Amino acid sequence: MQLNKVNEANTRRVLQQIWISGGTTRVALAKELGLVKSTVSRIISMLLDDGIVRQTAPRNDRAGVGRTPVRLEINRRHGMIVGLELQTDFYNAVAIDITGAVIRTWSGSISMSGKDTMAAFFEITERINPWIESSEIPLIGMGIALAGLVDQNRGAILQSNPLSITEPVEFVQAVENRVSGPVMIGNDANCGCWSELVSRRNSRHDNFLFVLGEFRAGQTTRSGYWGIAIGLGLVLNGGLYHGASYSAGEFQSILWEPGNDGQLSITNDEARRLKEDPSVMVRALRELCSHVAFLVNTLNLTNVLFGGEITEYREMLRPILEEEIQRNWSYPNRVACDVEFSSLGVNAVAYGAAGMVLANTFTVPDVFSG
Repeated sequence: MQLNKVNEANTRRVLQQIWISGGTTRVALAKELGLVKSTVSRIISMLLDDGIVRQTAPRNDRAGVGRTPVRLEINRRHGMIVGLELQTDFYNAVAIDITGAVIRTWSGSISMSGKDTMAAFFEITERINPWIESSEIPLIGMGIALAGLVDQNRGAILQSNPLSITEPVEFVQAVENRVSGPVMIGNDANCGCWSELVSRRNSRHDNFLFVLGEFRAGQTTRSGYWGIAIGLGLVLNGGLYHGASYSAGEFQSILWEPGNDGQLSITNDEARRLKEDPSVMVRALRELCSHVAFLVNTLNLTNVLFGGEITEYREMLRPILEEEIQRNWSYPNRVACDVEFSSLGVNAVAYGAAGMVLANTFTVPDVFSG
């Protein structure tokens, strides 16, 4: 074990604890992390010099009981991260500071016709770069969320039906020289999970499912692709589950039949009038919820969160899913699973893309890795 790896791990542990707690003291850090005070003081001095941590004036709430410990907080002006959700016909972007607070949001339409994914990415960054360059907070990283099979560690899009990608695209390698700081990519539904893991890091669920639902009207880059696009993100024991080949969360109904261009059993004609025909919408939502209920009960999940445009139908979704969860359960007790809707609305995926980079910044490295 190399000493510099231990030092790096301890530094990340201290930084992570300050970030998660929202503010703490040197004494509390030493106690919570089991480090000697001199080690904590040395690390804090370095973080203060780097500007990522700042000291705040002590509160005078212990008058006459000795000196009040100086409080340490993450310096939100140290840097910002931009998250981008790139879909076939629109994009959402969010800028957050390193505490996770939203600074700015963008959204707009984009046509993928005749463009590859990287060309679309550069087109969007050209739209938002003027604001980024004029900001007093420097850009220190960017996260991109995409539909399909994405190898987050490699930075590659392995396959994507909506984006017409059939062979791996080394996305990060191609764009990282044009972005300040690290670039990461992730599956869009998985980034929905990251939005919850980061925005609710003090009170998050350890076992939950994020259901991303987006509507597609008309044709996009893949001929005949319409209706509702569904992606699932799975968090188990506090960690995002990717699967052996980064395909965890890819969804197709067990009732699907050849000839349907969507992911459910509804026909292409029914998919075209999905939002206009309430009976078709109810069938689609119930079919989706029956699959979600199976996962809830099989994996003993404590929470299901919906994100994307599907949240417009929350009044229908909640009772249908609660009914399906109970119907799928073979015991007399009521299943304890909360059904919620992302508080970040349409920005949940873009926020999660930025949160993915932010969480990586505060992740403690494995000191035993080769």
